[in-house]
Formats: sequence, C-alpha cells, structure tokens
Amino acid sequence: MNKRPYNSSQDPEVRKGPWTMEEDLILINYITNHGEGVWNSLAKSAGLKRTGKSCRLRWLNYLRPDVRRGNITPEEQLLIMELHAKWGNR
Repeated sequence: MNKRPYNSSQDPEVRKGPWTMEEDLILINYITNHGEGVWNSLAKSAGLKRTGKSCRLRWLNYLRPDVRRGNITPEEQLLIMELHAKWGNR
C-alpha cells in the first residue's frame, strides 16, 4: 500500500496568495492572546484557511513586533564591512 504524505497545498480549503489585512489582524490577535506554538493547530484554531508554515513565516518575517524595517544604520554598515573584511564571503 503506497501512502502518500498529506499535501496541504492541494487542499481546496487552503488559501493561497497575498495575505489580507483581516488575516493579519486575526493572526496578530491570536498570537497575542495565546502565544506562538504549534503552527498547524494555530492556523486551524485561529480560523485561518492557511497552512501552519504560511502562518509561521508571516509572523516571523512581517508581523512580529520586533521586526525592524527600513535602512541599516551607519554603525551596522560599518560592522558588516569589518566582519566581511575579517571573514570574507563564507
């Protein structure tokens, strides 16, 4: 018996494409109230029609309060140049 792993991307209930403001707010509110955790169950519990991986990536890369946006500071640029001079392109 060949049992294939579940592929959530083929599930017609799973939403693809850009996130809406409503989805962002649902995710932010859910994580604020319940915390980060098991992302697959978080997606279902929050009522989002997204995969757990999609929710995790959205939170970590865009919605988390400590995500910094904008240009790097001159100090950060200097540090990058110093570290690159020391370590190169590793």
